[in-house]
This record gives sequence, structure tokens and C-alpha cells, in this order.
Amino acid sequence: MLQIDASFLVIFFIIWILVFILSKVFWKPMIKVVKDRDSQVRGDNEASGKSLAAYEQSLLEIDRTLESARAAAEKTREEIEVEALKEKSRLLAETGAASKDEIEKAKAALREEISRLKRELENEAERLAGKIERRLVG
Repeated sequence: MLQIDASFLVIFFIIWILVFILSKVFWKPMIKVVKDRDSQVRGDNEASGKSLAAYEQSLLEIDRTLESARAAAEKTREEIEVEALKEKSRLLAETGAASKDEIEKAKAALREEISRLKRELENEAERLAGKIERRLVG
């Protein structure tokens, strides 16, 4: 059977004193550190969640901005392309008109040259005919 004597009471009090001292010195500070750490982790998780939400919002805003910039760039490109086609048509028309003028000038110069050469040939033919006639007759 179990006997309760003075040593049991001394051990019982020593254990309670140790429990009291350990709870004051070890357990309460450790529990406080654990609670502080938990609250810090919760705060960090909330902050990271808010940061992630802000990041996703920023990405969406950047995507919208990029889309509007792409649309504006495409519109500008199309406007420049239309303007370039108009300028090309204008330049082709000017070049065509200038070419026609040059061709007409060249044709006129050729006609004049042909007329001059015909006159020269006719004069030369008459001169040669006269020479031949003198040799034959004379």
C-alpha cells in the first residue's frame, strides 16, 4: 500500500514549486514568444495577401494600358500607311506626268532631228545626183 509520509509532502511541494517557477520562468515567456510569432506570421500572411492583390491589380492595369497602347499604335500605323499610300500615289502621278513631259520633249527632239537629217540627206542626194550627172554627161 501507499504510505504518505513527510518525504511525500516535501516532494509534492518541491514539484509544485518547480511547476510554479518553470511556468513563470519558462512556459509563460515561451507561450508569449509563440503567440507573438503566430501574430507576426498572421500579419505577414495578411500583408503578403494584400501585396499579392495589389500586384495582380497592377498587372491588370498594365495589361489594360498595354492593350490601349497597342490599339493606339495600330491606329497610328494604319493612318501612316494610308498617308504613305496617298503620298505614293501622288508621287507616281507626278513622276508619270514628268515622264510624259520628258517623253514628249524627246519625241519632239527626235522629230526635229529626223527632219534635219532628211533635209541633209536630200541636199546630199541632190549634190551626189549633180556629181553623177556631170560625170555621166561630161
